[in-house]
Amino acid sequence: MNRMVQRINLPGLACMAALVLLWEIFSRTVGARLDTIPSVSAILIALYQLVSDGALLSQLGHTVLVSVAGWLIASAVGLTAGLVIGLWRPVWTYSMASIDVLRSIPSISLISIALLLFGFSSKMEMVIVVYVSQWPVLLATASAVGATPRSYLDSARVLRLSQRATVMKVRIPAALPSILVGVRLALTLSIALAVVAEMVGNPAGLGFGIVYAQQAIQPAQAFAYLLVIGLIGWALNAALMAAVERFLNVHTVTP
Repeated sequence: MNRMVQRINLPGLACMAALVLLWEIFSRTVGARLDTIPSVSAILIALYQLVSDGALLSQLGHTVLVSVAGWLIASAVGLTAGLVIGLWRPVWTYSMASIDVLRSIPSISLISIALLLFGFSSKMEMVIVVYVSQWPVLLATASAVGATPRSYLDSARVLRLSQRATVMKVRIPAALPSILVGVRLALTLSIALAVVAEMVGNPAGLGFGIVYAQQAIQPAQAFAYLLVIGLIGWALNAALMAAVERFLNVHTVTP
């Protein structure tokens, strides 16, 4: 408990509280004439109403399920492909040009193709999330595994480690910090892509809630949905970092 308290970013929390206070003051004074900028108190009231109505819980569950499931699949695919590309130089040589082209395709443009193939469905969301979120993990894994320090490999040869043992005990542990960065970026991407897919293609989840609030001219509700999405991202990232420290014994810094 004391360790958790020590890791709390008090200056960051103070800055956030100051920004919230300034927003509230601005919305009640200069911004009072702007109906599209609700006050913090109005956003919290709208959030309470969404929770009371029960609509938010089902939308929240849908977005979290798609985001987490898509992130897990994307991480597994990216890690596997990254290991293959990083460990075998010919695969790197013949595949990286194609990977650079494929990962450069804007995710928004892929939604229309996914809609044609899968329609308005969670499968469409999942495909978008997995396809785009795999790239940070794949690139981080391939680059880190392929750039294992020569001294580490020399030590493995001196110890007469097999190729498999070298990969498992030298290459992957050395690449782990970079892999974790890719996994963390993929988690952020998965949440963002799930919300975008819900806004553009699949009428479900928090993304559709934002669109519905916009169409109903309820800016406070729209901002309430944005607040929930931000809290989801923070909570999932905190859970990931806690799991990393607990099971991998790798110290991480919580912003």
